[in-house]
Amino acid sequence: MKFVHPEFLWALFLLAVPVIIHLFSFRRYRTVYFSRVDLLREVTEDSRTGVKLKHILVLISRLLAMIFLIIAFAQPFIPGSDQQESTENISLIYLDNSYSMQADGKDGNLLNECKNRAIELVKSFDADEKIALFSSDLLSSEFRYYTSNDIIDKIKKIDFTPKATALSTVLNAMCDMSTGEYSHANYRVFLFTDFQKSTTKLDEFRRDEIPTYYYQSAAQIKENIFIDSVWFETPVHRLNAPIDIWFRIQNQSDVAQTDLSVTLDITGSQPAPKRVSVEARSSEISSINFTDREPGIKSGKLSVATGQLYFDDSFFFSYEIKDEVKILLVTNSSNDNRNLQQLYQLDPYYNCTVTEIKSATQDDFKGKELIIIQNAAEIPGGFHDLIKQALKDGATVAMIPSKNTNTTNWNIFLNELHLPGLGNLTSKAGELSYFNYEDPLYKGVFESKPENYKFPQVSSYYPLQVSGSQNFITLFGFNPTMPYMIMSQHANGRIILTAGPVDMEYNNFQNHALFAATYLRIAETSSFQRPLYMTIGSMENLPQRNEIDEKEPVHLVNTDEGVDFIPQLINTGNSRMLSFSQMEDQLRQSGFYQLKAYDKTQDILALNYNRNESYTEALSSDDVKTAFLNAGWTQSTPLTANDSGNLEVNQLKANEFWRWSLILSLLFIAVEILLLKFWKS
Repeated sequence: MKFVHPEFLWALFLLAVPVIIHLFSFRRYRTVYFSRVDLLREVTEDSRTGVKLKHILVLISRLLAMIFLIIAFAQPFIPGSDQQESTENISLIYLDNSYSMQADGKDGNLLNECKNRAIELVKSFDADEKIALFSSDLLSSEFRYYTSNDIIDKIKKIDFTPKATALSTVLNAMCDMSTGEYSHANYRVFLFTDFQKSTTKLDEFRRDEIPTYYYQSAAQIKENIFIDSVWFETPVHRLNAPIDIWFRIQNQSDVAQTDLSVTLDITGSQPAPKRVSVEARSSEISSINFTDREPGIKSGKLSVATGQLYFDDSFFFSYEIKDEVKILLVTNSSNDNRNLQQLYQLDPYYNCTVTEIKSATQDDFKGKELIIIQNAAEIPGGFHDLIKQALKDGATVAMIPSKNTNTTNWNIFLNELHLPGLGNLTSKAGELSYFNYEDPLYKGVFESKPENYKFPQVSSYYPLQVSGSQNFITLFGFNPTMPYMIMSQHANGRIILTAGPVDMEYNNFQNHALFAATYLRIAETSSFQRPLYMTIGSMENLPQRNEIDEKEPVHLVNTDEGVDFIPQLINTGNSRMLSFSQMEDQLRQSGFYQLKAYDKTQDILALNYNRNESYTEALSSDDVKTAFLNAGWTQSTPLTANDSGNLEVNQLKANEFWRWSLILSLLFIAVEILLLKFWKS
């Protein structure tokens, strides 16, 4: 037993006062002479015995009345399992409002069930108790304390969120709250969640323990079918060319699903649906073929009809179809080898412009998606900024040295781009036996890995001076450690460097089948690389190819959802990006969002919900207990509902005895009064 105000117990020493008065009674007796005292002595002895007994009972009653009155002021209590030295309780409540709580439970969906249980809990708290309410959003407004009435209002207003917050993140926030200004109080954690396996991982969670109570909601139907990802096998999208959109569908149930209908919508055009069958607790990869007839930014949606969770039935994506790729071929003179020019003239899709180095201007570079600098003996100083700006705008730059390259001049520029420098011209015959077939550049070019082909022959080249600080991918090489043709990401674009001229005097690469395949694919993939889709809650920075005027910023707009935000612009020397981190709390609906500037649509982003919430498998009650024990939290207790459906909360309350003490004190005062009134001496 503990006391709220143990200092009142010092008053128990005052009990000595009535005891002393009783022991040292100074009452005077008068002597009366009587003739015969035998009978009188007998009566007197009986009277004295009764008086003594009465005084003792009155004294005991008085002492007990004082004892229990003092104890009542000291406020005795027996702590509950979660209480320490104080009766001041602070409750930290977590209400899981992620999309997995859309599943049907006992009281409608699981979120509604947990909200009802949480309200019952709050109503059992003392009126002056401090309470903090956390949701899966973990908003800044949640890191403060409220009264019971305020918390009930906030619980009622909680709605679903696309955020899939890990339980360890929530517990970390609660632990941080417990180390604040009320650290002397008894902190208690209350969790209302379904304890999904995908988000309930406490293996590496290590914080000081807080007594924890949890209510686990359980779905009536523990299954879900959803599309978890989509992709194109090839990054090249051409007009009037058939292409496959691939997708993976998950079956999170114990029953095989047959003839599921998967539909595709591409900017209003709907190819025939695809029928897919998926085994129990398995996944299936399939594709739908379609053809784009018009250029532009396309909005695509794949959908599957299910009967449980609905937030993940559709998957959104967007891409761009161009009717041409703009190429700038910068040569040393009009008499240069025209192999690349002739290659790009085979198809009007490749809009190739040729200019000489000495006459090239800034306007020539503007808007070009592929810039090839061929047979340049030197890189003019004015080209440095032009090339860097093109890379910042998302273009691809290919650099091919000439027969008489000034390696010192080239290496100054290559060093600025953190690329390998060119060594002195080496006349050493060899063959390019290494071909990086697995690089995404060649995705979809070959049905299978090219084998038994004749390797390109090289007679002279400028060896690339490779160091560990450089970051690039080898496309062709004499071997994996001796590159000949490399590709590197720089800013928002790519740069490709070849170790020798494309000339029969130096190699036969231009006559090789891989030459055409490589440079055509470089042109086809040179367009600005945009994400196929983004995930709400984990949106990365988006590179921008267009100049952004700070006076007319880019807006992220979704008219149907009433969304109109201005993303943060991050503009550095090498890149230009939009950041969405400051607005993700407001992005709560999947779908298509337009990037607008000057009232014109510059791009369309496809946003999807996090698929972690789609995996409905939950921990068992034993697994939940084990998870807390593994984290070192031994005081974790499940909250259960009784037969009437109400939450059992008696275990949360401390056993307080001050009311009983006050009642007993009054009782003994009444006993004393009765003794004095009705016990006649």
